[in-house]
Amino acid sequence: MWLTSDKVNALLYWENPRDTGIAFGPVLVALLAIRYISMISVVANLSLAFITATMSFRIYKSILAAVNKSSEGHPLKQFLDMDITLDNDKAAQLLQSFVARLNGVLTTLKKVFLIEDIVVSAKYAIVFYLLSYVGAMLNGSTLVILAWVGLFSIPRVYRDNQTQIDNAILPLKAKFDELQAKISAAVPGAKKEE
Repeated sequence: MWLTSDKVNALLYWENPRDTGIAFGPVLVALLAIRYISMISVVANLSLAFITATMSFRIYKSILAAVNKSSEGHPLKQFLDMDITLDNDKAAQLLQSFVARLNGVLTTLKKVFLIEDIVVSAKYAIVFYLLSYVGAMLNGSTLVILAWVGLFSIPRVYRDNQTQIDNAILPLKAKFDELQAKISAAVPGAKKEE
């Protein structure tokens, strides 16, 4: 039931468009709905729509079985038998992974805000400054929607056009690295690259 890295990659690279559409579409619809309607209304209406669809399907299958005089049983039995519980080992593993990533982020933020390396802190300051403009133009739900669409489109576009994108980015990366080396050499207190 739980997603492995192979399953996630298959979803992000649209290897099976039906499965990717099932994963991508409902979340995008929910995010767009939350953008314009309250969260409680969205959850209630989506839940009502799901219950209505499954109830209609079950009634349809029961009527079909009665007309055909067959004894098929519950049409959603395979899903009822599916184990969706999270075992303790998996939960502990997920929690440990989350805590490790959180500690890494906190360590990085400590180094940035306490100016361990002035060049790195300046980079973050520029990013935060640009994010303040993005925040003035867009709200959080719009950014989440754009991130969700990007999550499902950018990996496939990159994989399909990898050589052209890499060839376009390589000169920019070289110029950026050169500029960063010059700034690091010129700024006192910056860490020297080893």
